Amino acid sequence: MKRTFQVVCCAFLGMVFQSAKAQSFSGLQNSNFAGVHSVYSNPALLTSMAYKRHANVTSMGFDVNTNLVSLTAPFTLWQAITGNVPAAYLNNKGKVQWSNDYLQSYPVGTQGWAQMGVEWRGPAYAKRIGQRTVWATHVRTRANVSMKNVSDATLAYAREFLDSGFKQAGGLQLLQTATSPLSLQANAYQEIGASLAYAIVDAKKLKVSAGVTAKYLMGLGHASVLSEGMQLQAYGRDSIVINHSMFDIAYSDSKLFQRLMQGVITGGLPSLSEIMGNGFGMDLGVSVEGGKGGSVVQFKERWLGDPTVRNYQWRLAASLMDWGHVSYKNRLNTFHMSNANPVTLKMDSALMSAFAQGSTEGFAYLEQFARDNMNYSQGARTQRIAMPTQLLLQGDFRLMSRVYASFVWQQSLVSAQTMGFRQPSSLLVTPRIEMKWLEVAMPVGLTQDYRKGNIGAYVRVGPLFVGSDNFVSNLMLNNIKGVNMYLGLSTSIGKFKKH
Repeated sequence: MKRTFQVVCCAFLGMVFQSAKAQSFSGLQNSNFAGVHSVYSNPALLTSMAYKRHANVTSMGFDVNTNLVSLTAPFTLWQAITGNVPAAYLNNKGKVQWSNDYLQSYPVGTQGWAQMGVEWRGPAYAKRIGQRTVWATHVRTRANVSMKNVSDATLAYAREFLDSGFKQAGGLQLLQTATSPLSLQANAYQEIGASLAYAIVDAKKLKVSAGVTAKYLMGLGHASVLSEGMQLQAYGRDSIVINHSMFDIAYSDSKLFQRLMQGVITGGLPSLSEIMGNGFGMDLGVSVEGGKGGSVVQFKERWLGDPTVRNYQWRLAASLMDWGHVSYKNRLNTFHMSNANPVTLKMDSALMSAFAQGSTEGFAYLEQFARDNMNYSQGARTQRIAMPTQLLLQGDFRLMSRVYASFVWQQSLVSAQTMGFRQPSSLLVTPRIEMKWLEVAMPVGLTQDYRKGNIGAYVRVGPLFVGSDNFVSNLMLNNIKGVNMYLGLSTSIGKFKKH
């Protein structure tokens, strides 16, 4: 069991830093000091930024959520931090005695899921032109690994495969039906975008704005396994008997994770020869503000960094985000494999060696196995990978000076079975207190397609910000099934002149 705990933890951390879900930076989304970050939720909100010029130096977020395993301890993290753990769970030195048994799995039937994600927001810049227009340019790297409809038997087999000391009596039968199709996907891409926002109506107590973003998309890699039905029998770690199956598999001619790390860690864009796919994307947004706060007033009273002058009563916004796709022309291998009679797949050194070399070599090994032993057909070499298209509705209300309450409803428009990138749906309400040099907020709501209730936290001190969608939840509960965090450095450039 100890080895299982260590291997799973290593795999868990590896997936955090080598793969990813799209980030929403929820504590930052409705802030009047979000600046150029507004382009990632609604480009129209650029007209409401509290700066003449604003730049993002660098920002990053990661997210891991699942219902397959959890960290379940007889005490909370808050108790561990404050030194209030019961004596029964301390070692002879008075320190917390962590146990491998705290990592637990629970029955999920065939409804197991996991989402893992990283997003890097690179250099970005926004600038006002006159009193009504704002333009911005920005770059971003995103990646996603998702699993849906994973069965208990599949998880048990993974445990048996990783831990030689664990043995399931009678073997394991992995059954997946068309009503609960298995979906495993990994995607990564980078984008270069340009945004333009304009205040169509800019009266003293009403502002109506519209914004648009155009993006050039560069695909870094894709891999997917989609199954509408299968029945497998596994005895130990040596082989799997495929009784019947139907799989659609796709993989790009690249080392997906290495390319992802290059893009995220170095912040560099791949050279033209390394771009696996390309495409175009678009964001559209509108916003309406009521109450004192038109830009005429803002400029006249030099409200930069002073929300008591801005003082709008309410703001509503709607946007269609991340519409588009990446096309992998002749750089993606796709094939279909199926069988009606039992076929044995040996989990031997040849298979392990292929995947050890990289995802491309591993999938190529499986493709050759399908050619030799199953009903095999090659798919189209050109494939379109969908972007995480979503509908966002936002609202922000001033409760009193410096005190606001906002909501964000984020609805994914991409099916879990679609070949591509997907942002899970969520509904969050966020109270916040904001000032020029300090801001605190607490996102509360449902995330992961409304399946998980979370309480987060967000703090901004000057140009630095850090936040999490589930920080408070993880501190107070002893059943942790996910980790989310984002941080960054963004700053204004220059000041308005006094009138």
